[in-house]
Amino acid sequence: MSKSLVTGGAGFIGLYTVKILLERGHFVHTTVRSLKNTQKLKGLLDLQNKYQGQLSLFEADLLITGSFKDAMAGCDIVYHIASPFLVPQQIKDGMKDCIEPALKGTKNVLQSVNETQTVTRVVLTSSIAAIYGGSADVLEMKDSTLAENYWNVTSTAAENPYSYSKMIAEREAWKM
Repeated sequence: MSKSLVTGGAGFIGLYTVKILLERGHFVHTTVRSLKNTQKLKGLLDLQNKYQGQLSLFEADLLITGSFKDAMAGCDIVYHIASPFLVPQQIKDGMKDCIEPALKGTKNVLQSVNETQTVTRVVLTSSIAAIYGGSADVLEMKDSTLAENYWNVTSTAAENPYSYSKMIAEREAWKM
């Protein structure tokens, strides 16, 4: 059975991805910001207890080059899910809180993928925010239909930094 890395395993989408992979018999490595925050890790610790020997937790930081290497070692597939999700009221500095971690994190994970010979597949999760930042974006779309060939052109670092971070990180991934 394959071994997968899920970045951001303590997050909403990451936790469910880990759960599904474990249910299907996969061995899973997952990264979290801190192994000390046991309350945030409760879901993962419960899964680790239920699927003994199948789930390994690693600490990694999106902003630190190479911090995903240990977690990625021996993995066939990488699911890159980790990215800050903040509601507008939580964002104090759009560049620092959203954009830098999303962009640098994607670069760091994909750089580690390129340096890890066992990885044969990458799944990059993004968001509708990468193609849709506001109603003005729909005006540019044929038949006002959201599709993968469109990009969010209305969000900026100052206005809607979360959506901007998703767009810029995904664009960078396609370059790599």
